[in-house]
Amino acid sequence: MQHPATQALFAYWNEIRRDRMAPRRLEIEPARISDQLLDTFILERAGTSAFRFRLTGTRVTTRFGLDLRAQDFLGCWTDGDRALLEHHLAAITDLGRAGLFTGEARLVAPDMSPLPGVCAFEMLILPLAHTGESIDRLLGIIVPLEEDTLPAHVKFHGLRLAAAEAIWPDAELYKAQGFSDRQSPLHPRVRMARIVRQGRRQFRVYDGGLKDSGHGIVETR
Repeated sequence: MQHPATQALFAYWNEIRRDRMAPRRLEIEPARISDQLLDTFILERAGTSAFRFRLTGTRVTTRFGLDLRAQDFLGCWTDGDRALLEHHLAAITDLGRAGLFTGEARLVAPDMSPLPGVCAFEMLILPLAHTGESIDRLLGIIVPLEEDTLPAHVKFHGLRLAAAEAIWPDAELYKAQGFSDRQSPLHPRVRMARIVRQGRRQFRVYDGGLKDSGHGIVETR
């Protein structure tokens, strides 16, 4: 995680999660994440492939230029990324893992006319239990990686995914829950796999191997 806001939100979520797969929605105290609150949002899984905005922070609403409540989260992304994001969001709700994403947003003026350049951003999505024991809510945060250089009043339009990482906060817990066939964690607490796109091809990259050479394991998709 590159941005202090995503690091802080993950630390808070992990703290209240304790030894469970996910904390409950009502355990989230806005006062505890006041510095990140404007950039956060909550999604509801409304179907197999339907993820709708339930709540959005003020900066999220401003950057997208519209009220996102009840809108389709996947509709904010380019066509080529929706299937991949749907896969990740389904895994977050089904397995209780987290997801870390980086990407770019095209910039538009308030009148929706295109502006030069793009804005790189980081997005973290974390599972929440709302009704019963099932995970049917997702807590997210999206933050520009170079906010100081972002012109005032510009809006995001057409998000594009650059990389995606699956984060397993507690490998032992997931093993106890029956996910023992998954790769051994690269770290005692966190395991990650990155999805990297190059042209029309996608690669799943497992970091490791020779530390100094930057080698890793690459699985083609």
